[in-house]
Amino acid sequence: MNGPTDAVREQLIFAALSDTTRRRMLKLLGENASSASRLSSPLGISRQAVAKHLLILVDAGLARRRRNGREIVFELVAHGLDTATTYIKSLEPVMGD
Repeated sequence: MNGPTDAVREQLIFAALSDTTRRRMLKLLGENASSASRLSSPLGISRQAVAKHLLILVDAGLARRRRNGREIVFELVAHGLDTATTYIKSLEPVMGD
């Protein structure tokens, strides 16, 4: 089965980026891969809330999870924003200066 279409992927990405907490998470994950537990303190929210937001980032293709021993660690996806970037660039001709 194929993955989501570009339009669906764009929707998932923009929805994920619409939340301030998830944007803060992306910045933190850009500095270091981390578990939900470790992200909880700097974000000031519960581990469960962090986990919910992380799953949205994973579904949008902006983050991925991997096992590190007994821990699940989340990290940024290198080209996670490519679909959204392509969409934004496609608007440049119609947006003008």
